[in-house]
Amino acid sequence: MVTSTLVVAVLAIVVERVVETRFGLAGVIGLLLLRTGIRHRNATCGCVGATVLLMLVLDP
Repeated sequence: MVTSTLVVAVLAIVVERVVETRFGLAGVIGLLLLRTGIRHRNATCGCVGATVLLMLVLDP
């Protein structure tokens, strides 16, 4: 139980650092919006966050 919690926490930190390094502040804001939308079951917030991240990934 404790091991799986630690693994999930480490994975979350790694994903956040990769997004921050690769996409900068806009990526962090998109990730925050997506996470907030999922946590609070707010479809609008989640869609905006997902769209921001998608646009950052597809931007050449």
